[in-house]
Amino acid sequence: MLQQTQVSAVQTAFKKWMQDFPDVLTLAKAKENDVLQHWQRLGYYSRAKNILRTAKILAENGGMFPQTRKELEQLPGIGAYTAGAILSLAFHLAEAILDGNLVRIFARLHLWDFLPAEGKKEKDFYWDEAFRWAKADKAFLTNEALMELGRKICKRSNPDCENCPLQKICQAKQENRQNEFPKKKVVRYESWTGFALVVCDKNENFLLRVSPRSPFLKNQLMFPLFEYADAFRNRIPGIVESEIPWEKIDQCSWAGIVEHSITRYKIRCRVLKVQIKPNAVLDGIWVPASELFEKLPSSFAQKIAQVAEEDAGLSKNPLF
Repeated sequence: MLQQTQVSAVQTAFKKWMQDFPDVLTLAKAKENDVLQHWQRLGYYSRAKNILRTAKILAENGGMFPQTRKELEQLPGIGAYTAGAILSLAFHLAEAILDGNLVRIFARLHLWDFLPAEGKKEKDFYWDEAFRWAKADKAFLTNEALMELGRKICKRSNPDCENCPLQKICQAKQENRQNEFPKKKVVRYESWTGFALVVCDKNENFLLRVSPRSPFLKNQLMFPLFEYADAFRNRIPGIVESEIPWEKIDQCSWAGIVEHSITRYKIRCRVLKVQIKPNAVLDGIWVPASELFEKLPSSFAQKIAQVAEEDAGLSKNPLF
């Protein structure tokens, strides 16, 4: 959970997770949507899916974790960092960990103006340094100490160098260049513009479907999403009809706009709310408004739901 997610966001979710999934065997029996609901607001939902897949694999093998890096890295979602964390922190083996905190510390210690993500050579420099520290007696304590050092002392901005136990060997400190390292990572976002189709009946029950169409939140319970450019807005009626036959539509309107960032996408999503006629039958999962937020695993989907619920401007004339 802590990978690419802040501690403050994880704390509540972790307590709930451990309460409902106290061990691997319990988790292995869970349904994917239930697992995703426990992952709300943490982002990067593929992590939750991989945890469930791994739990099922482990359950088939008696619920025991492998204790070698090679075996661990064959499990879904477990890479070099996670394997090292499990082996070091859980099994107290002399294995290295390399997270953002350690990258920041090592870059400042050695004035490294490159990042592990830039290539194999660069990655090897950081991992070699991590393994050098892991050779210490009780490596798990060293790894934990380095992560805490990065979180509390060697912070991304305004590092507390005067209280750092490594200040005498830190080249960035000696040259007063702490804020230059590590090199800033350039995040390139892709724009996604489209609309969400929010279907409801007159009793405010909402239709959810599992849609593999969008590049994010794939195969999750969601409102159908459709990408479009402004120049092709005239195609929207045809897109809607492919999901809902016109004869089943009673009223519809544009409810509002949701702006959101998720993984590498900056999203601008219009919300089209459609109310179907009484007795109209559509495939999908119907959820009452009172349970909608509970059923939707992502904050993006919840924003769409909020806009749709607040809209009271349904019209007999579709606003295309």
